[in-house]
Amino acid sequence: MKLAAFLALAALGIYRLPALRRGGAGTMSELALLAGAGALFMGGSAVPLETVDSWFGGTNVVNLLQNVLATLAIWFMTMTARIMATGEWPSRRAVYELGLVLIAFIIPFALMDRGATSETFIRSTAQSGWLWLYASIYMMYVAYLMGWMILALGKRRARPYLVVRVGAFLMGTASVVEVVYLTARVLGARPEWLGDLFVPLFYGGILLIAGGLAWFPAARQVRVVSLRIAAALLRRAAAAHPGAAIESTPVWRSTAHDTYRLAVQIADLGNAVELTRSERLVLRFATFLLNLQVPAPRIMTMSASPRAAG
Repeated sequence: MKLAAFLALAALGIYRLPALRRGGAGTMSELALLAGAGALFMGGSAVPLETVDSWFGGTNVVNLLQNVLATLAIWFMTMTARIMATGEWPSRRAVYELGLVLIAFIIPFALMDRGATSETFIRSTAQSGWLWLYASIYMMYVAYLMGWMILALGKRRARPYLVVRVGAFLMGTASVVEVVYLTARVLGARPEWLGDLFVPLFYGGILLIAGGLAWFPAARQVRVVSLRIAAALLRRAAAAHPGAAIESTPVWRSTAHDTYRLAVQIADLGNAVELTRSERLVLRFATFLLNLQVPAPRIMTMSASPRAAG
């Protein structure tokens, strides 16, 4: 499962490398992918944990590297949601906070007695005060980011944003649960049932957030492809009427504008001659897609009726 997740993130990250040059949410989401893939790699998803940790001295340093990369991935994911919802680029304060938090949990990690490489590093050393400080700073910062994400998306009504907010709530809850568990361990208790809640809550939240954020570019791409298909069908319909004056498309026009222009011309044609059933269906398909555009391409909502569109 971990290997599949790593390969998926790594492949998607490599495929979307050009997004780094675009700026905005695309750049942030790409950085989140790369950092997430790095975190999974450090967790032993592709190469055995003992081997990876041996590269850094064999004292569980990979746990620190995994959490640093995971923190970066979550931060980039949070900034992606913020940019998509508000259009605001991360402030200097957010960047400074990130740097301070990373330094804050690196210090106790460096001071603690970590022992040899262990896949159960956190639980096997949970009684340590330094471990508690290290993990608690990390977890509480994640909870803080999730609260920030929920507030940033609070007024957004689109359903994918609701999915993202639910995911953020689950991740925030998981982080608090982990801090409570570690606190109990320091105090001498062993509520393992509480610690067991962390993985399903945390990773379930990540999946919901990733799915919600991925919906928007995926839906946009589907709309673009559908509009291209509609435009091609409209051109074919126009070609069936040699007398129709179909204008050439300016280079600067978008796919939506091109489809709208063709739809209007076919609708105007329908006022002069009778369109076939298939041509009317193509026109209805195109107008349906155009009316779904968000935001609309600077046009008034169309009707599939030739007379109304004309």
